[in-house]
Amino acid sequence: LHGFPHVILGTPERDRDIEHVQESIRIAGRLTIPVLEYNFLAIRPSKGYYVVPGRGGSQLRAFDYERIKSLPPLPEVGEVAAEEYWKRLTYFLKAVIPVAEQAGVRLALHPNDPPVETFRGTGLPLRSLIDLKRLIEVAPSPSNGITLDTGVTREMGENVVETIRYFGTRDRINHVHFRNVRLKTRYTDYTETFIDEGDNDMLAAMRAFREVGYTHMLIPDHTPQLSVDSEEQWAGWAYAVGYVKALLKAAEAR
Repeated sequence: LHGFPHVILGTPERDRDIEHVQESIRIAGRLTIPVLEYNFLAIRPSKGYYVVPGRGGSQLRAFDYERIKSLPPLPEVGEVAAEEYWKRLTYFLKAVIPVAEQAGVRLALHPNDPPVETFRGTGLPLRSLIDLKRLIEVAPSPSNGITLDTGVTREMGENVVETIRYFGTRDRINHVHFRNVRLKTRYTDYTETFIDEGDNDMLAAMRAFREVGYTHMLIPDHTPQLSVDSEEQWAGWAYAVGYVKALLKAAEAR
């Protein structure tokens, strides 16, 4: 779900953007599309990514906040505190969640990734477990949920299984990105790994999703680049999908 920059930037045109989002939600409902994922950030700190070698000649993506922490603010964004973004997000949710409920659609907000506190002088509002817990209280409804990204959860330094249980028992996990990372320093320094070699116990995570009765989409994400891959990384995705299918069988057999 894209197309509401004026909401995020807080310009006078935000209500027009919200009307477009509301209509998109209604269309999704008519087409029986159950979940719409979205982000809420003015600028993503993606310049902190770099490539490191992985097993079998693969390339892994790593992140280090030290590479970007001194970059200056952008004129079109300015320096905005995270709390101001929370005000804008709250205004947005109060307008769109009732429409989503009526349309039978769930919204899934993806946490900020990388989950650093500030970038170019701008606060990032959805970058911690506390933030995600705050989000679901702004508009108490199953239509106001999260994308639970197991990679970002580990980047935050949080326990993935406990996080799944917290949001899953509240019926607020509306989408899942299922991946693994190797953490050096929470929030700021980590490597995105193959699904079977990071810090997360992915079988325990899959069992937790089954335990809380999760029924929506679960997809791999940020797969490593294999030497046989095209730019689309299909071989890496194929490996991750196969591993996920094996975990599903293992979780069912418990």
